[in-house]
Amino acid sequence: MPTLVSRVVIGLGAVAVLTGAAACQADEPRPPAGFRALFNGRDLTGWYGLNPHNLTGLTGDKKDAKLAEERQEFPKHWRIENGELVNDGHGPYATTEVELGDIELLIDYKTVPMADSGIYLRGLPQVQIWDWNQPYDLKNPTRKPHLGSGGLFNNTPGTSGRDPSVKADRPFGEWNQFRIRQVGDRTWVWLNGQLVVDDAPLENYSAPGQAIPEKGPIHLQTHGGEIRWRNIFVRDIGPAEGRQILAAADLEKKARLAQGLTLHASFDQGLEADFSRGDRQCYLQGSQLVAAVPNEEVQLVPAGGRFGGGLHFTKKGNTRPAYRDAGAIGYNDRRWSTSVSVWLKLNPDLDLEPGYCDPVQIVGDDLKKGFIFLEWSKDETPRFFRYAVRPLFHIWNPDNVQWADIPFAKRPMVQVEKAPFTRENWTHVVFSLDGVNDRSRPQVGRLHINGKLQGTIENWDFTFGWDPEKVLVVLGAAYVGYLDDLAVFDHALSDGEIRVLHGLTRGAAELR
Repeated sequence: MPTLVSRVVIGLGAVAVLTGAAACQADEPRPPAGFRALFNGRDLTGWYGLNPHNLTGLTGDKKDAKLAEERQEFPKHWRIENGELVNDGHGPYATTEVELGDIELLIDYKTVPMADSGIYLRGLPQVQIWDWNQPYDLKNPTRKPHLGSGGLFNNTPGTSGRDPSVKADRPFGEWNQFRIRQVGDRTWVWLNGQLVVDDAPLENYSAPGQAIPEKGPIHLQTHGGEIRWRNIFVRDIGPAEGRQILAAADLEKKARLAQGLTLHASFDQGLEADFSRGDRQCYLQGSQLVAAVPNEEVQLVPAGGRFGGGLHFTKKGNTRPAYRDAGAIGYNDRRWSTSVSVWLKLNPDLDLEPGYCDPVQIVGDDLKKGFIFLEWSKDETPRFFRYAVRPLFHIWNPDNVQWADIPFAKRPMVQVEKAPFTRENWTHVVFSLDGVNDRSRPQVGRLHINGKLQGTIENWDFTFGWDPEKVLVVLGAAYVGYLDDLAVFDHALSDGEIRVLHGLTRGAAELR
């Protein structure tokens, strides 16, 4: 059965056939039905030269002079050959005279080794084009050409879509085809028929934190090596179709969340999980697992949670509710990915007692074989909030020193100095892991608060040694405050999935 998204956009197969047909007569572009050509295959009509970075800080006459200079430079570095738009690797970017908003863009390119380039959308960088044969350089950890082209390279490192999900580049000498769809700030990229960016927000590189412009030009970047372009076709997406596309995409994300949910504890009726792929029973962490029941340290609060009932950890104590893996967490020694979502309410500086405080942990049979936790620091004021992934002991602590004695920058963790926790409002925390025990691909940990990425843990060897039978999700280790709506998933959630999860009006219960 076709997905809802596939019913509101042009099928990839039809686009590929029509684009291929256009390639046969490149000097007379023939756009697919509903598209129009931005490049006529004969001359530079409709295009001018502009590198927007060269205008930074310029105003008035100086800006006007620079704009005029780049228009004059444009034909010196761009030419037409066999119906192709060719750049010599230098000069200003090829820029559309027309400004575009919500669109679907088809474009072919062919480049050379050691060059890189990109496609700016609404004047903002960029859908990246790499020489993917370049090796990964640990000295430049956020630069990852080996993963391939198509990612939104100027987005925040670690965000979904910043790097492509698959490498779809063709060998040098062959043409590559992009299909790019942008609705609002949300961007999809297909490279050679493979989806490499799935509904990722394009960030405003020029004005961080602000909304992207409603319209802007397309820039074809020049960056050190020849690149050729052809079959540049665009289709405008109207408001009604745009709303339908976004609604369909959100429905699909909600469906993926529902499919990936492995454990959910709402705390509406008790400590037992409402849903689990494994054991629903809640246990007390200890040498022997026994059923957990509320007590003076951990109380059920009817109607006091984020969604219905919740938990109140009243004081620092020894009661630590825990849920067994048994299929609910999915730990394995091949490739383990997961995400944990929870809502918290407290003022850390007023409510927590001295020492480390961990609202959520994932543990195995030995902390030296792996340890995952959220924590508040013990000494700083205000107290730092952290997400840490500690693999085998010798990997993260080869010098055998105390956690507190390792410099922050050398710990496998994300640290937030001023996290938005209060007694008045609930705060949503999601931490994820991707690729534990699989060193053949990037291994990443990510922390989101209230739907926004706070940071990533990358360039670490996430090799664990847990006994799968002993893995637990543990709540409330020295924690004092409220906790609600624990949910565990079988994959590392994307930014878009976390955005949808954060916005559910009834919490994870909507996914069951």
